[in-house]
Amino acid sequence: MPERELDERFHLNLEDIKDFAIFRVDPEGRIASWNTGAERVKGYTASEIIGQPFALLFTQEDRDAGRPEVEMRVASEKGVYQGEGLRMRKDGSVFAAEVTLRALADKGGVHRGFVKVTRDISERKRVESELKDRAEFEQQLIGIVSHDLRTPLNAISLATSLLLRIPALSAQAVRSLGRILSSAERAQRLIASLLDFTQARIGGGFVLKYAPLDLHEFMGLVVEELRVANQGREILFECAGDCRGEWDPDRLSQLITNLISNALNHGQEDTPVRARLSGEPTSVMIEIHNWGTAISPSELPHLFEPMRRGGGKIRAKNTHSIGLGLYIVQQIVLAHGGTVAATSSEEKGTVFTVHLPRTPPRPKEEG
Repeated sequence: MPERELDERFHLNLEDIKDFAIFRVDPEGRIASWNTGAERVKGYTASEIIGQPFALLFTQEDRDAGRPEVEMRVASEKGVYQGEGLRMRKDGSVFAAEVTLRALADKGGVHRGFVKVTRDISERKRVESELKDRAEFEQQLIGIVSHDLRTPLNAISLATSLLLRIPALSAQAVRSLGRILSSAERAQRLIASLLDFTQARIGGGFVLKYAPLDLHEFMGLVVEELRVANQGREILFECAGDCRGEWDPDRLSQLITNLISNALNHGQEDTPVRARLSGEPTSVMIEIHNWGTAISPSELPHLFEPMRRGGGKIRAKNTHSIGLGLYIVQQIVLAHGGTVAATSSEEKGTVFTVHLPRTPPRPKEEG
């Protein structure tokens, strides 16, 4: 097909595309065609721009830096150039653009120039920037507020504990002080969760302090503490195999506590929560099981997202949760190089399963 007819067909096919600036550039870098989308995005009519160097569409800074020539060289060598940058309109205004410059050749392989596609992404960039700024502000606010709240709460807890030691207090005063202390401790736990959330989101995950641990003995102690704190609820614990390894003790205590507390909160009060620990060749497995309303299949994939509440109806009384427990569990597991998953059905109950490698994961290689 003659070259002129090819150019006419190329031009006609582009006239219907109005959301993208699409035009052809000859081998010397001059604009050879111009579609309706290019007129709308750039502001130039075809008669004004055809024959002009396509460098005219770049900012002065990019022209001085040789950016147009770089794009043509990359497209010639690799077949295509893709990137993002600032571009100029006829009226001198600047907009964010997503660009593709593709090399053209005839059947004989002779270079015939380029086709340039430009998309105005200013609105997308504006929305992305606003979302990023909002997320950073919210996370920094959580961190600042949580930090500043800890000091007065510590003072309240300490003063209340000292008052409770006074021997001549009435029963009513003891009950009132007990409620104050309990509320302060609950607020401190919520703040700790918020700080963990902020650290995981802004700091890129938890920094672990590994120590040799017999998880059988360690988990038994954590379970016993939870039994004392949850009088009237049955927590069964069983262990099988060698469960020694290296983990962060504080974070593992937090992981086990969060999972069992979640099971107690969502499980039926007249049925036990079962905690099972078993040793595997290179890892250990922790399973926490409870009976209760099954978590729907649509909720299961989202259980570990922040601000979720574990799925199902919360059965335990006086439960105050902001939905960070399972998210923190996931972050602790990931920091150890392990996995966590959940299954739930009316027939088998709800089970959270954690696999933790016995040794710390190797640090990721740079580059």
